[in-house]
Amino acid sequence: MKINCRGRCGLLLPLLVVMAVALALRLPKLDQRPMHGDEANQAVRTGMLLEQGVYYYDPTDHHGPVLYFAALPFCRLQTNSFVETSEWNYRLVPVFFSCLTLLLMAGLGLKRDGGLFATRAGMFAALLMTACSAPMVYYSRFFIQETMFVTFLTGMLVCAVRYCRARSADGGQSRAVWFAAGFGACAGLAAATKETVVLSLAAVAAAAVVAAGPERLFRAWSTRHALVVIGAAALVAVIFFSSFFTYPKGVYDALFTTVQAYFARATEVPEHQHPWNFYLRILFWFKYGKGPVWSEALLLLPAALAAVAAFWPLGAGRSVSTHQRWVRFVALYTVALTAIYSAIPYKTPWCALSFLHGYILLAGIGVGAAVDWLRGFSAKVRWAGLCLVALFMLVTLQRQCAQALRASYTLSADPRNPFVYAHTGVDALNMVAEIEKSAAAAQGADTAIAVAVPTPDTWPLPWYLRKYSQVGYWTRVEDVPDDFNPVIVVTSAAQGDIADQRFGSGKRTNFFGIRPGVLLNLLVPDR
Repeated sequence: MKINCRGRCGLLLPLLVVMAVALALRLPKLDQRPMHGDEANQAVRTGMLLEQGVYYYDPTDHHGPVLYFAALPFCRLQTNSFVETSEWNYRLVPVFFSCLTLLLMAGLGLKRDGGLFATRAGMFAALLMTACSAPMVYYSRFFIQETMFVTFLTGMLVCAVRYCRARSADGGQSRAVWFAAGFGACAGLAAATKETVVLSLAAVAAAAVVAAGPERLFRAWSTRHALVVIGAAALVAVIFFSSFFTYPKGVYDALFTTVQAYFARATEVPEHQHPWNFYLRILFWFKYGKGPVWSEALLLLPAALAAVAAFWPLGAGRSVSTHQRWVRFVALYTVALTAIYSAIPYKTPWCALSFLHGYILLAGIGVGAAVDWLRGFSAKVRWAGLCLVALFMLVTLQRQCAQALRASYTLSADPRNPFVYAHTGVDALNMVAEIEKSAAAAQGADTAIAVAVPTPDTWPLPWYLRKYSQVGYWTRVEDVPDDFNPVIVVTSAAQGDIADQRFGSGKRTNFFGIRPGVLLNLLVPDR
């Protein structure tokens, strides 16, 4: 009993430290950064679910529905009114799932049990590097799908590791079924979160075949367990895509419309097409003008060590442990997923989280392998080596934390930050402040406001104007009905003259940059 207590304390106390570090980097000032257009779009969708109690999956303009349903309790803890929600309600969702990812990583197991990490030192190194990584922290404060997507992928890996462990144990078949169901449930959640799950599953399949070998996979095949996986994944995905069986068309769209919509988006949207090295550049070496250098490259040294240790030696007759096979799998999966995302022309920086987490896992494995390897040396050599490992971790974590603080607070909406992408600028808040000032002097929340802006550039205005009941949205000034007499008008800069001719009497004009390259024209009463 004493040994068990020590073991649990040895796991629980460091885990609490990791969680404290993660929350300290993620929680402060969640409302400080302007709402990104994607965040605002998804907050509005959540608001519809909050107030109307229904959600209809739209594969052409939105990702899977899990994010909206996950945000529901965070909103309802405060209010049932979309108008009364704040950035905190929505951004707490990715904060929560980022912490859940850390908890799941602690279940990936140790080498002695056929798990992923050689030692606990390696496991907590991976946890700390995940908690402190600048892109992980930045997007953990972003109301988009990527953070929870990583959570579900991690859940799949945990269930796979535990499933194999249960299959190899005496009398573990019944537990193996539950882990198979857990794997399927996580896969279903990932599928109902983001359509890019197909890329991750392709990388999983390729890595599994190479790491384990076709013959070994064939011998381990269980039709019963495969059906459990498929059934659990299908059930969970259907529940969410059908909005808990209230919208069956959502399932049809997920199966037959999504692929076509996202294939078109991946190949036909020029503003999001980038060169093959886009992700590698923002992760491992980025510098904008006279801005600071950003890099997660320190992860690559222990990650490479982990990969080498897993694949060496390769001689015939050499036995390969379960631990080595899992490390091989993670290494192959990470490289394959990096290659897949890099090959697709359509790129957005948050997509990098899926394979960045693989590099972090490998880095933790490498640190653990180094600690384990040092056990075979004399005390002096061992302690000298451990000091070097500790120094490496201190330098890595210090750099990660500095970058995370800079990314999330100092340069949270600045183009010198590699994780800032088509982001709402601070000037947009100046425009919102001007609108609120003019509306307060008019009819308050009932002030008539016309927004005549092309659809992509409308966001995040619907979020910031959510408290006004008389807001109309059109794509051109000519589309505003003749019987609508707005007190405040927002148009694109290109339509400024047309807006001035029609609505400019008694109004003054100001121009505001809503984000880089997008200028809006604001007409307010001249008082």
